[in-house]
Amino acid sequence: MKKVRKNFMSRILAVCLMTVMTFSMGTAVTAAPLTPNAADNIKISGIETDENGQGLGTINAYQVINVNVSDSNQPQAPVYTWSDGAVDWVSRNFSSYIDVSNSNAVTEDFLSLQDDSSDLKNFVDRLANAIRYGEDGNAAVTVTPSEINLAEQTIQEEDGSRYITANFSLGAYLFLVEDGVRIYSPGFAAVYPTTDEDGNWVTAGHAIEVNLKSEEPGIDKTVEDYTYEIGSTVTYTLEVDVPDYPENAVDKKFIIADYLSEGLTLDSASIKIYNYSGNEESPKGEDITQAFADYSFSAGQNQPAEGASPSFAKSFEGNYSILADKVIVEYNATINEKAIVKESEETENKLNNKVYLIYNNNPYTENGYREIPDEERVYTYALQVVKTGEEGDSMAGAEFTLKQKDGTENLQFIKTGEGEYRRPLPEETADLTETLVTNESGLILIAGLDLGDYILTETKAPAGYELPADPDTEITLSDDNGSDGKPDGILNNDTDGTYEQTVVNTKPGILPKTGGIGTAVFTVCGILLMAGAVVLLVCVSRRKKH
Repeated sequence: MKKVRKNFMSRILAVCLMTVMTFSMGTAVTAAPLTPNAADNIKISGIETDENGQGLGTINAYQVINVNVSDSNQPQAPVYTWSDGAVDWVSRNFSSYIDVSNSNAVTEDFLSLQDDSSDLKNFVDRLANAIRYGEDGNAAVTVTPSEINLAEQTIQEEDGSRYITANFSLGAYLFLVEDGVRIYSPGFAAVYPTTDEDGNWVTAGHAIEVNLKSEEPGIDKTVEDYTYEIGSTVTYTLEVDVPDYPENAVDKKFIIADYLSEGLTLDSASIKIYNYSGNEESPKGEDITQAFADYSFSAGQNQPAEGASPSFAKSFEGNYSILADKVIVEYNATINEKAIVKESEETENKLNNKVYLIYNNNPYTENGYREIPDEERVYTYALQVVKTGEEGDSMAGAEFTLKQKDGTENLQFIKTGEGEYRRPLPEETADLTETLVTNESGLILIAGLDLGDYILTETKAPAGYELPADPDTEITLSDDNGSDGKPDGILNNDTDGTYEQTVVNTKPGILPKTGGIGTAVFTVCGILLMAGAVVLLVCVSRRKKH
């Protein structure tokens, strides 16, 4: 018996090291007497939670190794055997780890593996694949898991790590997390027998822990500027974390899907993808555009929340060794004629650009995808000119030009309706005008302007009115309302993206007309008064001489 115990203890030591991620032995706790149905707690850390502290996903624990205990509460040879559902796969793929002639015993070749060895990591990774996917899409290891719904568990926290404690019978377990946000690597841990200080067989009596390491990829969209005029080019940059899939994951594809609003026209030829250089000041490294393929969504498959076709989608499912930890995507879009200014504080911006990173968060299954979104908004603005007389009456037919304050040339526009104009697209070179004419309501609407200082010049007054002494009106379009330091589409602390400028005209002359002769009457009276003054002056002069 002494010899048996010595051999067994060496195996226990090896099993203590059986973990891919982290398997640590803490301070000893009270051990329980060993029985054939003995159990102990495993601390499972690395749990993810939502903003309310509720656990996310499901842990599936697959018992792949049994521990054999006699009715007399003693370990009995073979102490460790492979579970029935794993025997065939282990014997075909890792024959040195199983002794089929000895009740499918776990061999010393496996028990001696160290926790940081590549051999153990490879075994656990392939085992996870065999359990969840297997060969030709059929599971090669048929072990029924114990399911732990994390939403129903009490999540605890220690040193910044969230964990649960769950009770498991004697044996070794593979842990797989499904339906979370993160990409989890498989974990491996064992509940095993040992002896107490009196030499009695007991459960491990240690804080057995498995740390489920995981990675949550992210995506960050940025833009050079946030305000533009119609016809301008916007350059977008995406910084994308490359998902860190386990080596034997079934489906390691990831997709970048970008959705431009209808006010933005994509320049497909401008799409470039680069490896991240590691230098924040110049992040673009090697051009790897050709390594990504155009991707089309099947109906209902991997489709982001929009439910519509993206402006573009790029996928990668090749050799990950060519990729850095991040990739940089860069492309251009043009602000087009469908760009609409923000109509109020409540309305949505019409120049949204939303992107999704789509990745498989259940790496040992197909189509287990989730999306990480990010978006950027850019804005364009409008100027409304209100032309009135002194009495507030609307004045049609007034003509204006508009130029930037620091510019020398009048801006040109496309006429879209009576009194309605917009900035042109680059390809629109015909039918341009710099003359802006008020409609019957005395209004001009100029759409698609950028922020800045402008000069509005009245060049022709309506019939019966005259140009002001100074026909220039300086106008400033500013947007500094965003709480995050970015524009929010609202001009000059108003409520929307349209700035209103009123221009008042006066009629020529200052005297009223009465029956068409009022002015002549006053002129004649003036002449008569002047003649009388001359006659009076002559008479006074003659009297002084006499």
